[in-house]
Amino acid sequence: MAKTSVFLQKFPHTILAVLGGCFGIFICLSDLFLPTSLRLNLFVFLTVILIITGLFLGLILKKLFFNAYRDTLTGLGNRGMFYHSLKNEVNRIKGKDLCLAMLDLDNFKQINDTYGHIAGDIVLKKLAKLLEQNIRKSDTVVRWGGEEFAIIMPATNLPGAYALLERIRTIIETHNFGSEINSRQITFSSGVVSYLNVSNVLQRKTNELNPLDLFVNLADKALYKAKDSKNTVVTWNEELCA
Repeated sequence: MAKTSVFLQKFPHTILAVLGGCFGIFICLSDLFLPTSLRLNLFVFLTVILIITGLFLGLILKKLFFNAYRDTLTGLGNRGMFYHSLKNEVNRIKGKDLCLAMLDLDNFKQINDTYGHIAGDIVLKKLAKLLEQNIRKSDTVVRWGGEEFAIIMPATNLPGAYALLERIRTIIETHNFGSEINSRQITFSSGVVSYLNVSNVLQRKTNELNPLDLFVNLADKALYKAKDSKNTVVTWNEELCA
């Protein structure tokens, strides 16, 4: 049963194509060897089988897409989802701004070392839920990896993005993350970048990195600056590229 499930997940398009081919062959053969009434029954039967199979394979593909773009610990999107969403937002920017924030939990290694990795995982899951609850419907939050997260904010300028991240930062620093870590305070540092503000840099350096990676790179530069102070939000500016 498990092997069958794996096969269905790996080759859904092939299965549907083979079934379609078999359907065509049966129809051709039925014209030669079967009476009209039986041909009609066979046609209806095979059509129903194809519809059911198509729906079933569609659910499998949907599940595969979901699993491929989801972080298993937090349930947030993963890095694959991040680039998928960011590319879509950049393609439809049309003169509006787009902001990206990279977040990194402060001193998270101490949490793991002091309370254990299970407690650290609980913190990450609670943080992910808080982030989801406090962004807007148009925003996308993903787990970048480890204790890092990213938020894509469409149709948002830099002051607006900064205000949103400051509000989230305050919520996180005052939140009680529970007895697993003895209610220890959790904070994060964040770097925020505006697509319109860095458009000149993107045009100058397209030979070095693709625009999406460069956009992330600039947000990282602001994040590194924020990590110097911790529990702060830093917006990108040209001086950070000096």
